[in-house]
Amino acid sequence: MSQGIRPMVRCAVLATCLLAVILVPATAAAVGPAGTWQGKMLTPDGGEFDITLVLDGSGSRWSGNLTEPDSGAMPLQNLRVTATRVTFTFRPASGGVPAHFTGGYIAGDDRITGTFSVRGGSRFVKFDRVADGEGEAMSLAQPLPTRVRHPYKFALTGRAAFWPAVHTVKDEAYKINDHTKSAWNFDAALRYFVLDGFCVLVRGYRGGLGFDEDVVKDHTLTGLSGDSYFRLDGWEFGLTGYLGNIMMSESKFNPYVSGGGGQVDWALTESGRGSESVVLERTALEGTDWAAYFAIGTEYEISSSLALEFEWAWRTFMTSDEMAWPDTDTTFSDTSAWSLGMGLTWGFY
Repeated sequence: MSQGIRPMVRCAVLATCLLAVILVPATAAAVGPAGTWQGKMLTPDGGEFDITLVLDGSGSRWSGNLTEPDSGAMPLQNLRVTATRVTFTFRPASGGVPAHFTGGYIAGDDRITGTFSVRGGSRFVKFDRVADGEGEAMSLAQPLPTRVRHPYKFALTGRAAFWPAVHTVKDEAYKINDHTKSAWNFDAALRYFVLDGFCVLVRGYRGGLGFDEDVVKDHTLTGLSGDSYFRLDGWEFGLTGYLGNIMMSESKFNPYVSGGGGQVDWALTESGRGSESVVLERTALEGTDWAAYFAIGTEYEISSSLALEFEWAWRTFMTSDEMAWPDTDTTFSDTSAWSLGMGLTWGFY
């Protein structure tokens, strides 16, 4: 019922766009597992020898070889490489039993670690990158590659959120909105990671706020009581920039800032969700209007595809209408709420 997006929404959208411009350049891609790697293998008598691993490719097209003193260069078979995983099989030149390697690429350390398995036995090996054409460890002066925190393009997030009500009282004049009280709500989002540290999202939420008993004392509208409910259901489009690789690259925590906007379908009902709407000045207190949010939060990595999420957000809903309810200072105005959310993110594809 609002007549267009108010300046508050414009500010939120502008801040979100600036966030995207600032953060996108800061999310450079990691070096990745391609290159030449050197490790040491232990012999049964306690000795050791050097082995060299070469990985070449990108995306789904990879090739490589493994070199050891006795067998020379051996081509890799069944080679599978992702941003975090490396697996392959090789057979010694003498035609012996094939060996299998299962391991992973650690972006933060720029290292490949894993286990060779053959005939039921296994040996752990750690590969360090070597400089091109030199066969020696990379200089410590060279910066480490950026850690990959989201080795997927899409993710689903489900959360429970506690919404503390926000009131703005002027000259002791309590509007209807100033009698809302906190409530638990739910939301779910689909994210698309444009870069490892930047994603766009579409979120739907099932929200609302309760009312306290003082609403009856200050407002004598028919149907308005302490049992009334302010339903706030909607969707929003947002942008999120992750700061973990800038602030704490070695931590499992990955702080972020997020902002965006969308639409809310709202109604102030007489006795709970789904009941009749309260009428103010011959117009039902209900409508579909713009909404905006700004949030700070953090992920906490559980595994390469699962993360806990904690978020503190501010939300505003453009529920006032100066044509229907002119006196926004004493009757009905825009509605705001904090949102303290906790949920789980699952990355896929």
